[in-house]
Amino acid sequence: METQFDLLLTGGTVVTGEGIHRADVGVRGEVIAAVEPNLPREAAREIVDVTGKYVFPGVIDVHVHPVYLDSVGYCSRVAAYGGTTTLLHFAYARTGDSLVQKVEEMLEDGVAHSRLDFGLHGGMFEAPKQVPEIPRVMEMGVRTFKFFLTYLKQGWYTDDYQLIKGMDILAERGGMAMVHCENGGGIDYLEDKYLTPPVSPPASWGGWGGAFNASRPPVLEEEAAFRAICMAEVTGCPLYIVHNTSARVLRPIRRAQAEGLEVFAETCPQYLTLTQEIIEERGALAKIGPPIRTAGDQSALWEALRDGTLQTVASDHAPKLKDVHGNFIEQPFGSPQIETLLPLTYDGGVNRGRISVVRLVQVLCENPARIFGLYPKKGTIAVGSDADLVVFDPTREFTIRAENQHTNAGYTLYEGRSVLGWPEMSFQRGHRVLWQGEIMAEPGQGQFLPTLEAQAE
Repeated sequence: METQFDLLLTGGTVVTGEGIHRADVGVRGEVIAAVEPNLPREAAREIVDVTGKYVFPGVIDVHVHPVYLDSVGYCSRVAAYGGTTTLLHFAYARTGDSLVQKVEEMLEDGVAHSRLDFGLHGGMFEAPKQVPEIPRVMEMGVRTFKFFLTYLKQGWYTDDYQLIKGMDILAERGGMAMVHCENGGGIDYLEDKYLTPPVSPPASWGGWGGAFNASRPPVLEEEAAFRAICMAEVTGCPLYIVHNTSARVLRPIRRAQAEGLEVFAETCPQYLTLTQEIIEERGALAKIGPPIRTAGDQSALWEALRDGTLQTVASDHAPKLKDVHGNFIEQPFGSPQIETLLPLTYDGGVNRGRISVVRLVQVLCENPARIFGLYPKKGTIAVGSDADLVVFDPTREFTIRAENQHTNAGYTLYEGRSVLGWPEMSFQRGHRVLWQGEIMAEPGQGQFLPTLEAQAE
């Protein structure tokens, strides 16, 4: 028989956003050629038996910061260990930087060094200088742009004038605004009042961790989300709210979606699987903005994932150098998350009955592809789609420790946490990525993906 498939995965349980079924997956070249039971073995060049395993679409992590301890190339390697096959990086233009230049630099870096397919978001720290550059950057295939409503002291804050201006430009050109929603002025005032030395936080706040959370209350996250939604409504701009953390922030999001506004919302594994006690346990290592909150907030986020208020889960991977013995307030925000995105969401969601395995694939694969215009090239297992596949073993127990993680951060917030279910192998466009515990993909193997092209279809 003539060879029909370059790769054939047999005996697995295929999961897409549409459902779950037993099927073989045949790959020819870089795309999926067939998805059906009992495909002919003799027609395949390579056969991999995945009986007893799930076959997921490649995970798409849409919230990655490759500008700290892990570079663009290194992020792709670390992500691959966790079953991710596509990354969307933030190309940050800091104060004084040209947004065009920073996007060009990261694009060139990714083409040269990324092991995984990737796209880019523009990120603006000096909006008056960088908002006018949006049209030029969009011509480069980057059509999503992040604005900060916090970090006023640091000078990264986008005021209402620049926010609505940026949204208006994006609405006219088919782009989308991404917004970090916290009220910067309110937070800075509370930080000055309660946390600036020599002032000590009230004892009732439970140490510096409790004080940190109290200076960033959920109501200020809610207020900023409401404001961003209002600006998006005025301009008709699609809005993606990153890293939602609280029950309060879900209220304006639900209302906007009920009214038919194009508002998308994301959360992250750290908010779904940790509570604010981790800040006291790990100190500045667990300092993240917005902060990790209460068990009640965590439950509300899972419910929002189930009912569709939250469409995506992404890592917000931001590994930074921190001095755990230094002043907590002076330490930077962020933590390593990219390698554990899939296992933690699976273990915390599917294993605990909070979401189905189909919903897992929706929030990690299909919805990210749909929202950012990559579907059906990415995000599903269907004839004609890229052969981005993850073989996931739901019976494998794995204990997460710093020593078995691959980030340069040198620590994990999940030290000693055991999960049930771990990625066994992965493929991108039919090529081996994760294989027998090692990364086979080479630097420069990843392709750049322009975003949002499919939204107009």
